[in-house]
Amino acid sequence: MNRFICSTCLLAFVAVLVTCTGCSRQFYRNKADHEVYSVIRQGNNDPRWQIEDYQINPDPMSRMHDPHSPDCQPMPIDDPTAHRKMHSVGGHRGSKHWYEHGRTRHVENPYWKQFLLVNDRGEIPLDKEKAVELARLHSPEFQTALENLYLAAMNVSQERFRFDTQFYGGDSLLYSIPGRGNPALRNDVNLRAERLFATGGEWAVELANSITWTLNGQGTWKSNSSLLNVSVVQPLLRGASRKVVLERLTQSERDFLAELRRMILFQQGHYTRIVTGTAPRNTGVSGSGGGFYRLLADQIQIQNQRQNTIGLEENLHRLSEMFNAGQVDNISQVEEMRQSLLSSQSRLLELINSYQSNVEAYISSLGLPPDLKISISDPLLEQFQISSPTLLILQEDVADFLAILRQENHTWSRNLKETAQTVIRRAEGEIAILTQDLEILQKNIPNRHSSLKNLEAVLSERIANGERIDKRVYDTQEFDKRIEVLRHTDIPRNLARLQASFTLLNLIADTEEQILREMIRNDSFAPDVLEALTLLNLIEPEPVHHNSPQIESVLSDLELSVEIEDTAQYIQSLHDSFGENVTPQRFTELIAAAQDMIDELRQRDIYRDWVRRVFSVFQYELVSLSLMQTRSRLDAMTLLPVSISPEEAFQVASEFRLDWMNRKSQIVDIWRQIDITADRLKGVFDLELAGALGAIDRDRGLRFDADTGNLDVRFRWESPLTRYNEMMAYRRSQIEYQKARRDYYTYVDSVQSDLRNVLRNVQMSYINFEINRNAVLVGTIRVDVVQLEMERPPVRGGRINTNVADQLIRALEGLMRSQNDLLNTWVAYQTQRMLLDLYMGTMSLDAQGRWIDPGVIGSNAVGAIFNSADAVALSIQPVSPMPPPVPVPVLPMRLSSMPNPIPQSVSVSSGPEELPRLRLNRRYVESK
Repeated sequence: MNRFICSTCLLAFVAVLVTCTGCSRQFYRNKADHEVYSVIRQGNNDPRWQIEDYQINPDPMSRMHDPHSPDCQPMPIDDPTAHRKMHSVGGHRGSKHWYEHGRTRHVENPYWKQFLLVNDRGEIPLDKEKAVELARLHSPEFQTALENLYLAAMNVSQERFRFDTQFYGGDSLLYSIPGRGNPALRNDVNLRAERLFATGGEWAVELANSITWTLNGQGTWKSNSSLLNVSVVQPLLRGASRKVVLERLTQSERDFLAELRRMILFQQGHYTRIVTGTAPRNTGVSGSGGGFYRLLADQIQIQNQRQNTIGLEENLHRLSEMFNAGQVDNISQVEEMRQSLLSSQSRLLELINSYQSNVEAYISSLGLPPDLKISISDPLLEQFQISSPTLLILQEDVADFLAILRQENHTWSRNLKETAQTVIRRAEGEIAILTQDLEILQKNIPNRHSSLKNLEAVLSERIANGERIDKRVYDTQEFDKRIEVLRHTDIPRNLARLQASFTLLNLIADTEEQILREMIRNDSFAPDVLEALTLLNLIEPEPVHHNSPQIESVLSDLELSVEIEDTAQYIQSLHDSFGENVTPQRFTELIAAAQDMIDELRQRDIYRDWVRRVFSVFQYELVSLSLMQTRSRLDAMTLLPVSISPEEAFQVASEFRLDWMNRKSQIVDIWRQIDITADRLKGVFDLELAGALGAIDRDRGLRFDADTGNLDVRFRWESPLTRYNEMMAYRRSQIEYQKARRDYYTYVDSVQSDLRNVLRNVQMSYINFEINRNAVLVGTIRVDVVQLEMERPPVRGGRINTNVADQLIRALEGLMRSQNDLLNTWVAYQTQRMLLDLYMGTMSLDAQGRWIDPGVIGSNAVGAIFNSADAVALSIQPVSPMPPPVPVPVLPMRLSSMPNPIPQSVSVSSGPEELPRLRLNRRYVESK
């Protein structure tokens, strides 16, 4: 008997150890993941809110990835002062096991930078697609959205578990030593199974027994309980309805469905914010500011500002030379140009500094540290650049070389030949780019005609309402005329002058310096060179002959040569001062002054001046080439039109917006609470069944008979005498539902307002794009015309317009402003198109989370959207028709005597009205 007692105690002890320790942490974590992922897979089969490859654990390449075991996390770095509280607190010694999993100094993944792809300069090349990829990989906000979906699915799993059969088991071993008497050993064993039904009923089956051994040397024992116990409880009033019993499960399932939709919306809003910088309020994405489009726009604005600075710098030098040559009388024009150049340089530095700050803020929004080196580039930037970036760099290099030529004491001729050959080769590459631009323009002419006709249709209503809009903005004939002049007049003239510049640059590269000096001094050039010099207006005019013999004698004695260009000012002074009655004294003074000037000018290097003039003219032709590129690229640019009406967009949104679906679900959730709280007003009336069977008898052993069984039936009733709190909860649920109704139709109004605003902004951006396109074209012509006045070399004599500096400054600034306005309009249009797609609920992302551009958004596209949703629409139960209005009896009193007039009748609705389905052209679907 003692052996039996010992064996029983040992088995009980082992059972206690096994059941108390349970399984490992890893087992429970994997089990939880398995249950939750199963729920997500079941709810993830609708293509409208399907999430590909859902995984809550961050990728090993992510900054958020934890390389340690999640079940044995090492202690992260701690504050030293606070850390002492873990070892000694309140006079008590702390635990010694804080470091059993180790310690780490890293909170982020220490290896994530190893997975970044960098270029030779150590920079991360970042385009739009790469930015979205990095954001999905490293963004804490994106990870939080994934975890919210996990928690919603976890709640569903827990609520489903409530309706599963649940098992419990345990054992209790008690050793009792009384003051007088024999000690006793008691073992209580309990195995239990429970289940909850949708009707509110619960049943429980229990296998339980209690055996007590009296340790008196005789081994006596007795059993104190039955073996099999069964109980059933079924509510008949309060808590008996399926809608009440299943409410928690229903709500959790609906919440999970809403979270799935919110996850899709979040991904769409996350993409929109990363690309455009706009965080739509219905997506749950936080933050706003500059997106990827804004960074591209900043780059182009910097390029425009740099172009403006180069233009001002070169024209400042040209204007200074004209002033020295007497072609500009007022020094204030030169200083005005210099002031504009300094302002432009300062503005350029500000734009660069602001761009660097915007880049750091942007990469922080991706979840990356701001000290990462990145380079922003994207095909979007290339297609929107209205002049070649390499041409801008070439202009800067030529300007730098001209600055060297203008320094009298600088050694400049060492790399002259190589420089001339290099700029020719690079300029030929830019001409090839212009040829490609012209080919693209030719291909896009039909699209441009279609776009202009569409714009004319859009503007027709505005023009009919009295708005004044320049017809040239949308006139196809004006467009064709502009293209004709560009292709057959302006570009051929620019290319001819560039070829003439190449002839002179090749002469510099292929001719020895001494030989070229003789050519310049003696004016002995080959015919092709003379032709190039004539075309570029670099041939000096013959000296001016006067009727006065005194003047001709003076000119002969001074031996003025055409190479000394700065004598032009003195010649002009002779022309203005000499006359028939000039005094001999005045004539002698002029001769002396002229002789001093010639002695000074003959010391100058005519070869250097000639080379400088050639490169200066070449620089001007590069500016003209840039303007030709601008004009060809501007007229080749097209926008995808949007021709959907606000009513059509609203109807699409009513069926496809996921947040609208969630709003409908939320109002029904609040509506259900009216019945749920009303159930608590009922009394309690439950049916309870309890039975027991079986026993262990010392003499007869295990017994299952009538003597060991019993059955109890009970009806339990509780009257609803006190239901104050339940009454208030019921009334509160009704008020909450009325608030939800108001919130719902207010939300619907906001959706309609958002759609109308977006469509209005799309149309305005579409119009402004064409207006700004024409403004840029006008700006290029203005710059070209003003610079033509400064094309002549200073030695030709004569004076230019006294306001040339002011005109050129305003022309360059106007061109730059128009370019920036066009850029901002394009960014606004692309942003509004994306928002329209999102607000209509038709936005689609590919497996990598990238927007699938729907192309033209119009009636045909809307028809395709509705036709593709026919199967889904057929599965929706139609809304019941509204009942007829219920008349309200009119009280026998005058309305004027009442505090608030009562309406004659009201309408009671069983549900929201069903919006009429838009039936449009199905040929779009067939064409797809």
